[in-house]
Amino acid sequence: MPGQVPVEGDLHQDDSRIATPRADACGSNTSQTDSPPQTPGASGASPKQVTEMDRQSHELGTDHQKNRCEASGDADDTLSTAVSDSHEPAFHETCLLASVQDIMKKDSASAMAVSRTHIALGTQSGMIYVLSHSGHLEKGFRFHSAPVLDLVFDTSGEFVGSAGMDGIVAIASLTTSEQYQFDHQRPMRTIALEPHFASRSSRAFVCGGMSGVLVYREKRWFGYRDMVIHSDEGPIWTTAWRGHWLAWATDRGVRVANATTHDMITMIPTPQGSPRAELARCSLVWRDSHTLLIAHGDTITVASIKTRESTTADDEIRAVIPGMPTFAGLVTGLNRQAPEPSEYVEITDIFQLDCVVAGMACTPDYMATLAYVSDGTACQAPELRCVNSQGEELSSDVLEVVYEGRYRCNDFHMKMSVEWKYDPVVQQETRRPVFYVASPRQISVLRPRDERDHIEWLLEHDEYRRALEALEALGSAPAKAMGFDVAAIGREYLMYLIDEQDDYAGAAALLPLLLRSDKAAWDSFVLLFLERHQVETILPFIPTQDPELSEVVYDLVLVHLLQENQALLLATLTTWPSHLYSTQAVAAAIHDKARNSRMLLECLAQLYMADRQPGKALPYMIHLRDASVFALIREHNLLIDVQHRIGTLVELDQELAGTSEPRHSVLMPLLVQYTHSIPIERAMQQLQPYPWYEFLYLHALFERDASLVTNYALDLLRLYCRYDYAKLMPFLRSMSSVYSLKEAYAVCEAHNYVPEMVFLRGRSGDLRGALQLILERLRDVEMAIEFVRQQDDSELWESLLAYSDNKPEFIRGLLEHASGEIDPVRMIRPIRHGLIIPGLRSALIKIFTNFHLQHSLFCGGLAVLERDAHERGMQYYASLQTALACDAHTPCAMCHEPLLQLSEYASYKPLVLYLCSHTAHRACVTKTRPDSACLRSSAYAAVPLHATTTDMYNRSRASTWFGSAPTELTVASHATNDDKLKLSGKQAMLERADRDAWIENRQLYRLDVGLHGCPICARAYRERLSDESCVDSL
Repeated sequence: MPGQVPVEGDLHQDDSRIATPRADACGSNTSQTDSPPQTPGASGASPKQVTEMDRQSHELGTDHQKNRCEASGDADDTLSTAVSDSHEPAFHETCLLASVQDIMKKDSASAMAVSRTHIALGTQSGMIYVLSHSGHLEKGFRFHSAPVLDLVFDTSGEFVGSAGMDGIVAIASLTTSEQYQFDHQRPMRTIALEPHFASRSSRAFVCGGMSGVLVYREKRWFGYRDMVIHSDEGPIWTTAWRGHWLAWATDRGVRVANATTHDMITMIPTPQGSPRAELARCSLVWRDSHTLLIAHGDTITVASIKTRESTTADDEIRAVIPGMPTFAGLVTGLNRQAPEPSEYVEITDIFQLDCVVAGMACTPDYMATLAYVSDGTACQAPELRCVNSQGEELSSDVLEVVYEGRYRCNDFHMKMSVEWKYDPVVQQETRRPVFYVASPRQISVLRPRDERDHIEWLLEHDEYRRALEALEALGSAPAKAMGFDVAAIGREYLMYLIDEQDDYAGAAALLPLLLRSDKAAWDSFVLLFLERHQVETILPFIPTQDPELSEVVYDLVLVHLLQENQALLLATLTTWPSHLYSTQAVAAAIHDKARNSRMLLECLAQLYMADRQPGKALPYMIHLRDASVFALIREHNLLIDVQHRIGTLVELDQELAGTSEPRHSVLMPLLVQYTHSIPIERAMQQLQPYPWYEFLYLHALFERDASLVTNYALDLLRLYCRYDYAKLMPFLRSMSSVYSLKEAYAVCEAHNYVPEMVFLRGRSGDLRGALQLILERLRDVEMAIEFVRQQDDSELWESLLAYSDNKPEFIRGLLEHASGEIDPVRMIRPIRHGLIIPGLRSALIKIFTNFHLQHSLFCGGLAVLERDAHERGMQYYASLQTALACDAHTPCAMCHEPLLQLSEYASYKPLVLYLCSHTAHRACVTKTRPDSACLRSSAYAAVPLHATTTDMYNRSRASTWFGSAPTELTVASHATNDDKLKLSGKQAMLERADRDAWIENRQLYRLDVGLHGCPICARAYRERLSDESCVDSL
């Protein structure tokens, strides 16, 4: 917030955010100020002393004023700007009333102290009043008989200490009867209580005054013990005690000492040119436990206490040359032979202001100074100025003080406290400083202005926009908690812009932001703008939803637009939904003024369109030659409404296309699509004056459905002849059964379209006439050949050959293109000897080349066939010669038992071997093979069977292998010759019987097993066929 001092943090803790670099230069504010004369009786001095002090004060103020004017000629302008009405103060000032008002009526303030709970007020009569922060009297003490010059609270706020002109130093408890009084016989100017005084048994404090002695008092078993810390440097004007450090101010400067050991570590001299303490006291404020702020006249010095890292000669305490504003050393009164203290003081910053500092307080973010300004003759109202750590002035507030011209600098006292206050922005209790400024007749309380004060100030000064921006940043809940009605403020701002600033445009732009969804407010402001003829200004901001205004408001807006701006009326009707206003009322109002106004006719069309009455809007749009007419007809199926105005639509289509014969018409697709709305007969009647559109219409119908143009086939044929010859032949071919061939031939003949005439003659059966047209009028041999080839008529071939006789170009054409259909010999033989035929050589070469190519193809195909047959035969022969591995353990493919039984008791089982590499017992094959188990071979038995199965078995039981020849009998091998002779005839009969049995056995095997093939392969084949059939079914 402009001019407002930020508030945060504990006011008595270190502020790590304020940088304290070593500084050797003063602040930028270098102009000095005067010190006004002191009011007589304010300090308790004698009349003679007061007269002399007044004279010196007047001279000092004149010198300061002269120096300030020379340094800055703009000082008066700056001051006047600071106190002007346009400057927002940083603090909210109130005057403490209640009991304070009664006290000030009969006495005047001379000293003040503030704790977190109480205010101690010392008066000229010597009374000490303890007040609450609201100004109500809670306790009073009568310790002094002369003005109270200093008051102080301990850190807990339970004890208050005072020092008076009568030499009395008193300490009293606010909660108990504990009190202490000490009489020093000389005026006492200052007192400081030790930290945590209430909880310490020592009850130590320091005091000093006009005697020039700084006394340290500490409570012991038998009473207080006195100790003089410092003396012989003039009066002790001010003291400040925090932590382990004690500081006091004399005429020579400010000294800092260890409060425990009382060892002094430095002395900071008073800046040259500073007024005497009687005129402007020195202010000492501890910013933290190691940083001291010193205000002397118009100079603020920042001193930091640091610990030495080493004790070398380079780290000795450096003296400060008086009068030099830039230094990094410190002043010490110690002897060089004395041991150096472990701490030293470093001046980190020096700020020179353009006023005398009458009081000072410190917060974590800034220094608050009570600025005393005098023009040399009278005191001006004091100012509370805030300065940051870089010496930049943050704010300056002029205090409202009664009788301000009578007071001197030391008549003002400023103290600071803190208070807790609920902040609706962060929604929690926050701490903020409170400054109390006491003058002889009043106590002013200054609190940093919060957001509520800022907004109220803005409203008081007609800064509505900034106030609303601040409220918007806060949010609705905090703003409401502060008691602000954002809507009411917004309406006040709008009326201020309208009535005071005459800014209708600015007010209209803010309407959506300020009125939001307030329907009643919207209605009233829209009517106000209409009343003041500002309809064009407010129109862009009138809401159509959320909120939706009254219907009469929208009607009035449209009526005003009808009277003032018809173009804007059309734009508004285009954007506003039709349910907002009364369509009939607005249409009636427009219709009365429409007549020949194109703009108003567009308004009527738009009005009916917005009201979902396209049928009523269509005549206006056709009259206006609107390009969206056809889209409107298509979208709402309005063609039936203009079924008698097709000619008008054609003219509109021509205007839109920019030509009388557009290639792409917008109208034709509508007529073709909605033939149920406008019959073809009615459309053709109205399209007769427009042959191009008649052509487009019939052609579109033909492409959609040829049956639609059956009655207009000849018309379309004529139109194709006129506008699109390329589509004529396809039309003749597809519609040959519809139109009259004779009439069509006449039309084509009239246009001399010979190919179409050829087609029509061929279609009518006059093939020779068609061929004659090709040969005589077109003289196109390729076309003639193609025509004859399509007809496949030998007579036509003869006619073509006869016509080609003695015509070199036709002979060459036949040789080149018809050699495949006609024997070339027939074409070459009739050629008359000596006839010159251009290109004959190339034609003959082409014929021979074609024959040679055919012969090569036949030979190549035969060679491929023979090679493939040879390779297949070799593969089959190689498969027949493939050996099959078999041993005694090889299992039968059917029963899975060994093929050969090695046991001596095992009977022999005949085996069957297939060329597919399967081997099985013959009995297994015969037993398990059903009739359809495998494919039957087409081979037949070479030897007929004459014996039964039993006979053949009996004959072959002596055989050991069905595939081997009959073995010799064992008896014959051991018989004698005689026996052999006797048995020769019998043996021959037996051998013959065995051979017959062996042959019959082979025939039986072939019938039972050999002709059926391998059963295992047959089973796999059947399963494969079954799987394929299942897949096909799926």
